[in-house]
Amino acid sequence: MRLMDTLPAAERHEVQAGDGVPLRLTRYQGGTKGPVLLVHGAGVWSGMFKLPTISENFVQYLARHGYDTWLLDWRASTQLPLRQFSLDEAAEHDMPAAVRKVREVTKADSVQAVVHCAGSVTFFMSLAAGYLPDVRNVVASQVALHHRVPRSTLLKSRMRLPDILDVAVNYMSPDEGTQNPRLQAAFGKMVDLVYRECDSTVCHRLSFLYGRLYRHARLNTQTHERLHEQFGRCNMQTFRHLAQMARAGHAVRYDYGKEENLRRYGTVKPPDYLDPKHLELPITFVVGEHNQTYLPTASELTYEWLREAHGAALYERKMLPGYGHLDTFMGSTASRDTYPVILQALDARA
Repeated sequence: MRLMDTLPAAERHEVQAGDGVPLRLTRYQGGTKGPVLLVHGAGVWSGMFKLPTISENFVQYLARHGYDTWLLDWRASTQLPLRQFSLDEAAEHDMPAAVRKVREVTKADSVQAVVHCAGSVTFFMSLAAGYLPDVRNVVASQVALHHRVPRSTLLKSRMRLPDILDVAVNYMSPDEGTQNPRLQAAFGKMVDLVYRECDSTVCHRLSFLYGRLYRHARLNTQTHERLHEQFGRCNMQTFRHLAQMARAGHAVRYDYGKEENLRRYGTVKPPDYLDPKHLELPITFVVGEHNQTYLPTASELTYEWLREAHGAALYERKMLPGYGHLDTFMGSTASRDTYPVILQALDARA
């Protein structure tokens, strides 16, 4: 059965972020529950939630369970024009604009959200800054405000690899169509020597750029062969910002350097987002047991920090046995294994 056979008609909405950047919302009105906003990570797009290569994808699943489902393509989306940006900009301008638009169209008093990876980091930065008072419930996939990464990722961050690459290119991508074909070819040869789980250079480039995004056993052949359809360009400023947060161990504002930091922030060290004041709302942290993009301890730190600040009643943390990072949405049996965990968290506040 084709994807469109089991989905309501798509309803597309163009949105302007607070600073004028064009964004996109796609609505699948499966019912009256919600509305629920889905937020993808960096170097990918909202298509990660509606894969055509698995028997039931996340959007189909939510629609089947009666949810008014909204997919956000924020400025990190590979389906939008490439631009250089820090996650601070997206936190301030993209997330509030998306929530406002969903409320405007649906007339809902508040929204729920399922947020993943860099999208989750950015959404939580927006929450912590007080930009999202109309969000009543969040499911945080894999990471939020605290960051713990594998040793190889931390090493690349400490080596300032994104800063070095920024001299030569303004984005990195797992596919072949790049601004610097020679560099991309050399990149492909290098990662093919390092990663041996499969024979896909696209897959190997992804592992180098983001850490191992999935357990191969969780993806079916069709999904693995079509990874290039889901992933694309990620700008270097975003890579640099993520690397800064990996070094700091938590979400911080973008580090422009001492003089510019002093002008912008009034301090040579960029301030962080670790203020729990605006995070007193129901949050469920969902993490893959074998996550090798952000380690499971990352969400555990945010979870414990919030429980200490506001008590235990509002927060839950669910471990997904046998799963990694992105296979929780893209895995061939995710509708059986992982989607029900997210659904339970949404239904509690539907």
